[in-house]
Amino acid sequence: MSTQKTSSYLTKLKEIRETLLGDVEKTLKSSQSESTEPVADITDDATRAYTNQLMTSLGEQGWGKLKQVDEALEKIKNGTYGVCATCDQPIPEARLDVLPFAEFCVECLSKIESKTRPPTNDSGENILGGNA
Repeated sequence: MSTQKTSSYLTKLKEIRETLLGDVEKTLKSSQSESTEPVADITDDATRAYTNQLMTSLGEQGWGKLKQVDEALEKIKNGTYGVCATCDQPIPEARLDVLPFAEFCVECLSKIESKTRPPTNDSGENILGGNA
């Protein structure tokens, strides 16, 4: 991969990182501020608990994505950026253009995802019930 292209991905990753940090901080502040307000009744308390759980979940997802971005930035420093973590083949630039923190090539990602899907029969129906 060219130095210019790597520099472009570095810029994109830094922008994504800044956006994520802002989103995660807003989510956590919102969650914390709502938990200090007095509760009028049990329904309000249940709604607040649900909202806090949702905010925490969003925060965790944000932190997970932030970790992937940080790992991609580290790979740029190490000179291993754009290489699939499973097969050590280059990740196509088209994929990195869409997802600059991609860890796997499409083929390896498909294999990983197929291992986590529920078993299906020949017609694509989930053996445990429903469609895959």
